[in-house]
Amino acid sequence: MSSSQSGNITWVLENERQWRAPRLPSLFLDAIFRESPFRASFEQELTDSRTEVTSLEHLIVLAREALELRAKRTKSPDVSIAEHMLELANYVESMHDALAAYETDDKPNPTAVWYPNPTRPGGTSVYDTLPIVTNHGIVTRSTPIGSAGSCFAFEISTYLQQHGFNYVVTESGEDVEHGVIQGCPGPPETSKYARFCANWGILFNTPTIAQLAEKAFGERELPRLLVHAVNEQGNLLYSDPFRENVWFSSPEAYEANYEQHREATRKALLAAEVFIVTMGLNECWQFIGDGSFISLSPRSSELTALLRHRVLTVEENVAYLQRFIDVVRAHNRNLKVIISVSPVPLRATALGATRHVMTANGHSKAVLRVAAEELVTRNPEVYYLPSYELVTTGIDKPWDPDERHVKRSAVQRVMSLFEACFVQPTSEPAGRPGTPAQVKRCD
Repeated sequence: MSSSQSGNITWVLENERQWRAPRLPSLFLDAIFRESPFRASFEQELTDSRTEVTSLEHLIVLAREALELRAKRTKSPDVSIAEHMLELANYVESMHDALAAYETDDKPNPTAVWYPNPTRPGGTSVYDTLPIVTNHGIVTRSTPIGSAGSCFAFEISTYLQQHGFNYVVTESGEDVEHGVIQGCPGPPETSKYARFCANWGILFNTPTIAQLAEKAFGERELPRLLVHAVNEQGNLLYSDPFRENVWFSSPEAYEANYEQHREATRKALLAAEVFIVTMGLNECWQFIGDGSFISLSPRSSELTALLRHRVLTVEENVAYLQRFIDVVRAHNRNLKVIISVSPVPLRATALGATRHVMTANGHSKAVLRVAAEELVTRNPEVYYLPSYELVTTGIDKPWDPDERHVKRSAVQRVMSLFEACFVQPTSEPAGRPGTPAQVKRCD
């Protein structure tokens, strides 16, 4: 048992660099060497020699000298000495990292360390701050970019096309002649912009994003199922629950489009060098029969009877997005992925018997945010775009009158963040900006 555990000891840590407490070396030896054999013998040597240790730096020097002396006295290589030297070196490195944790001079963005505070001398407001540490430089205006996800992804794809980025489009959003109708049409000035690379519609949850890749590359067959319903214009049409806001004039139109759409999806995922995924919801609906997921809530009682409601865990969300990454990279190995969390809150919760929609939304966004962090940590060339933080914290009054969807100005600010995070600083001229899109909101 180390001396720090041998009795009730009150450790007094001085703010000065010189130690006055004779027991302090024992406390720090516990931190450096823990219960290794060297730790006990070295402390005994200090006691026997009556060496006065005056500081942590002094203790580290003495320990290093003791290990070097042991190494010289040992005729054959001693693995334990090398291990203790490495232990000491690792401690010194981690100690220096800890001491510099809140320093700003050595950080890529010195303003990233301390929370914005306009009351401090020279301080800034959170509303004048972009939550960025460094520019990753993975995008130019010629880089093929794709995107999929929640309705906030509409805003991203529209901006990219308006501002001259190379947004991948392999299938138009509407083919009225062949009975394919795009739901939630925007104003005429945005009709020339694709919502997504191919006409896969809104994908609110991570399982449907994984299914997108699995279907494209022949690793999953989704149920071929249509829901007869009335669209926003009052027309009686057919809706595919796996392609939210994509409508068909007849089952025949759906069948004729099926393989064409699959091929367009595959081409888009192969063409993109950077792909943006926007996670939207943590509550979702799963088919009881085969375990597949639909994009949004069911549109009919008959469909509801085939489904069960699910609230996904962090681990499940990570697994589904990891599946998307792995399937696509098996065919497009150099794909870079940017993950974001939609700031748009839940429209409704199916947990209303026990949870208010506001708390359900808080839980949903927290789970998705943690999942995004895990994916970035586990994968090379996977990045996080902090659009959620910017909208919910860094923009004053970001919401439209419905208090759920973001204003045009907020979208512009998010895309300024995107450029600051990912677009290479270059003299390459930007595409001609168009009029900000006034996309009709779809839930």
